[in-house]
Amino acid sequence: MVLGAKVFCLVIAGIVGQGFPTAGSPLVSEAALQQAGFIKFWEAQVPLVAGDTIRDAYLVDEALYVVSTGGSIFSLKADVGLLRWGAKLTEADYRIYPPAHLRKGDGAGPVVVPTTTAVFIYDRFSGDLKYRFKPEFAIGSAAVGIGNNLFMGGADGKFYSLRFDSRYPEQPIKRWEVLAGGPVTATPILYDRDTLLFASQGGKVFSCLAGDKTFRWSFRTEGAINGDPAVDDSGVYVASTDRSLYKLHGGIGTVLWRARFPRPLTEGPAVVAQTVYQFCLDHGLTALDAMSGREKWRMEDGRSLAAHSPNGDVVFSTSNRLRVVHHENGEVLAVVETPSVFKAVSNTRDGSVYLLGRDGRVLCARLDDVPYLRRQQVMAARQQLNQPPVDESKSLERLPKPFVPQPDPTEDDPLRSKKDTKP
Repeated sequence: MVLGAKVFCLVIAGIVGQGFPTAGSPLVSEAALQQAGFIKFWEAQVPLVAGDTIRDAYLVDEALYVVSTGGSIFSLKADVGLLRWGAKLTEADYRIYPPAHLRKGDGAGPVVVPTTTAVFIYDRFSGDLKYRFKPEFAIGSAAVGIGNNLFMGGADGKFYSLRFDSRYPEQPIKRWEVLAGGPVTATPILYDRDTLLFASQGGKVFSCLAGDKTFRWSFRTEGAINGDPAVDDSGVYVASTDRSLYKLHGGIGTVLWRARFPRPLTEGPAVVAQTVYQFCLDHGLTALDAMSGREKWRMEDGRSLAAHSPNGDVVFSTSNRLRVVHHENGEVLAVVETPSVFKAVSNTRDGSVYLLGRDGRVLCARLDDVPYLRRQQVMAARQQLNQPPVDESKSLERLPKPFVPQPDPTEDDPLRSKKDTKP
């Protein structure tokens, strides 16, 4: 099979909604979900080939991307569980980095998926391959982008901006590069419309303008940064192996607070509703007040935040349980046994809970006060499954026009270089 090709032979998933039975036992007991105040909204069977298993999944806007150990990626429409497309990207056990949707003014930007050796850009609705290229540097991180401009980290200790062109689909233009103080493995972030944030294993965090890398600020922790930073309206959150979680001012990079943990932090935090959730090995999941850094509660066997619902925080534990806990004090309100689930997708957007079984099963649970998913909804969604939103002018993802590069960089900008290419 050609790598990067759309896997037409695999797009036969058993996607179900309420009233659409699937073969085999359910991933999670519906009775147990109902006792905790949830319903099984949909359950899907991702069409894995023999010997393949699910490795991870990522929620990006309206899509749920499922990655397999065999080097494939599948795109599901997250609200109904229908499979849009699948593709074979790389060989078994090679790294597939988290996918990201490129920002476009019409809200229908393609999805970019770097692997260990190449970068793939697909139409995120149809799954048509638009670009595939191998950068001149060793890929170190996921990528983000605006328009035709990509930003991604290298394992060589540099951070890069690339521009892809339909005339040269296999040869992107390197717009600029900067030294990052160490390999960049954490996912970069675009915030405040045109501001770029990236961090390195050297412990440094940089903020600059995405258009021409005009320097804004930098900060250095006392350890490596391996986990992805997070951003909300009040600041930037960075976890370091110096056993600290930092909150930095998004505009100038000063430390707003610092929370210390007993072990090095190798994963990034999740942030939602003025609460920061940080996992620490042998210490569990800690919820902190985003404004003060004060600990709200800690779950010793907590692994990750699965969702933030009106009923409480939904936490997936290392003991294969879902716990619904009080937002402020961590009181356990309900427990769901999930012995067949190996991971919950991190969802900071709404109260939907996405659970993964290694055998290809994916389940979405929602609060029991929402209507069941009906056959008519599934059929209507199927008709538009591989098309962008009909009314793009009203898309929630509509963004302003891309940045305007500034041709005259300041002399004291540490990220400037004479090698920079024009946008």
